[in-house]
Amino acid sequence: MANLTLGKVDERDGERAIAATARRVVEAPSLDGFASLAPAGDVRRVSIYDAHAVFGLVDELEHLGARALEPNVFFTPRFLAPAMPRLDDRRVRLMVARDEDDRRSRLRFLMPFTVERLQRPSRRGAVRAWTHPFGPLGVLPLDRDDPAGTARSLLDALRAPEHALPPLLVLPDLPVGGELARCLAEAAQEANMPFAWADRSARAFLDADGHEPAEVLRQALGPAGFRDHRRRLRQLADLGEVAFECAAEPGAVREALEDFLHLEASGWKGRRRSALLIDRHRAAFAREAVNGLAERGMARVYTLRVAGAAAASLVVLHAQGHAAAWKTAYDERLRRYGPGALVAALATQALVADPAIHTADSCTVPDHGVMNRLWRGRIAVGTLVVGLDDPRGEQVADAVAAIEGARRRLNRRRIWRERLRHLWPARG
Repeated sequence: MANLTLGKVDERDGERAIAATARRVVEAPSLDGFASLAPAGDVRRVSIYDAHAVFGLVDELEHLGARALEPNVFFTPRFLAPAMPRLDDRRVRLMVARDEDDRRSRLRFLMPFTVERLQRPSRRGAVRAWTHPFGPLGVLPLDRDDPAGTARSLLDALRAPEHALPPLLVLPDLPVGGELARCLAEAAQEANMPFAWADRSARAFLDADGHEPAEVLRQALGPAGFRDHRRRLRQLADLGEVAFECAAEPGAVREALEDFLHLEASGWKGRRRSALLIDRHRAAFAREAVNGLAERGMARVYTLRVAGAAAASLVVLHAQGHAAAWKTAYDERLRRYGPGALVAALATQALVADPAIHTADSCTVPDHGVMNRLWRGRIAVGTLVVGLDDPRGEQVADAVAAIEGARRRLNRRRIWRERLRHLWPARG
């Protein structure tokens, strides 16, 4: 029979924290349906660590990523470890579930999280799974071996009094039809915990296996759009030799990433101080994450060159066949030729031809003009809210209203920023 133990660890040293025995261990009821799946004598331990403990989990996270119910490159250790200490001033902690016996310890689940107070009308505290603008996909690594049992362990641990956590769980940026969302919703339903979706939207998505490279642009753009695509490439060729490159080897990725960083810094993001290269912490994160992924063959940098110089760049990261269009930039002096749209179109052909890529998430806003036209598929994403101690669902309803209200305010600000940027471009 598998037993669940709950522990809380707060050590200075990440390596020691992972190896340490949890300071507070509380026996909990055995998990229904788990005994037949777990080896006799296994104990499922759910513990909370400080964020720096992620550095001691790198090898285990590599293995968990390969076994994940639903892959997500943003939660692979080569992206997560550089991101956590550099991208957020809030206190980020790790909830870790593992199965242990006297011979082995197997990581089953990991969730970085923050404790936050929701905006009006809720004003309640919530456990929020950690996502950020540099990783807008909230699929957490959950072992595909007995995911239902692990999901129930997570919910039990979150409401355990020993952890003193708020009674709401907020999971942003989840694919609504994904395996992780289905598994967590079923676990909540079995535990009589109310849940609801907030902030749902749909963004561009590419089924790379469903197209032929030679035809994908004709199908996406139509006859007139494809002719315009070819015309703009010919116009660029009047300025110098046009070349399209795909960097996949570590050395080539390192060089192409620097081209991207400088392109981004040369444009409006640089003038508004939001480019990665402007902030040394974000620049260090980008270099460590992308170059680290490239060492495992999990990064591509697509570059459109004119007369040898980078005109546009698109960085794509992938894990287990699922890619994410991470960042793009272009030379604004060539704006009239649409280099950003051109590199996205050429990269689409390359992704469809790449045997390592099966699907690609645009990771863009829902109304993105370029990607919505090129990638006709859509993936619905949203925020899953679970009431851990909310029998009537009132806290969940208030949380949904708060999350959607905050998103509307952010969207209004984004639209106004875009309008102002086009009316009064910032000058260098």
